[in-house]
Parts: sequence; C-alpha cells; structure tokens
Amino acid sequence: MSERVKTSIGGGIASVALCRPEKMNGLDLEMFEALIQAGEEVASNPSVRAVVLHGEGRSFCAGLDFVSFMGSPDVGRKLLERGAESPANTAQRAAWVWQEVPVPVIAA
Repeated sequence: MSERVKTSIGGGIASVALCRPEKMNGLDLEMFEALIQAGEEVASNPSVRAVVLHGEGRSFCAGLDFVSFMGSPDVGRKLLERGAESPANTAQRAAWVWQEVPVPVIAA
C-alpha cells in the first residue's frame, strides 16, 4: 500500500488515515489511487464492522494539491481515466469507493 494512506484494523474497526500532513493531506494522484485501494481492501474484509476515515495532522483534507498537477499534463489525464471495474473516473472513484463499503464509514 502507498505511504499516502495507511490502514489498520483492530476490533472490527478499520482506521484509514490520509498521510500528507505537511500538505494538509492535499490530494495528488498517488493519494487518489491509494484511497481507492484502501476502500476496496476494507470493503472486501469481512472482519470490518465500521471505518473511521481521517487525516493526519491538523487537517482532514485540504482538497486538490494543484501544485502536484501543474508539473505534468499526464497526471491530470490519469485522474480522468475510467477503469473497467467502474463507470467513475479515478477522481470520482476515490470518493465513491466509500459508498461501496458495506459498513458505516465515518469521516472524522
């Protein structure tokens, strides 16, 4: 798993942390992809009964990290790509995947 998002599971609770506190957890392409992967892994784990999604540091998530996208036009293009498994593009899927988790998800 990416260092952008860390997941731990204990006592039926999955803790999913956005890990870019120096950028107030701003979303870059790697963070989008890591959120999707974390959501899919949590959704497929039958021992999870609830999820707490949170940010490290003083911010949950500052939104899009524009600087990371300004360096390369390919990054923006990748963000808008759609996979075969979902009609959502990568940017949309990073949020939508949490709707697919079959247990309560709390953003704190």
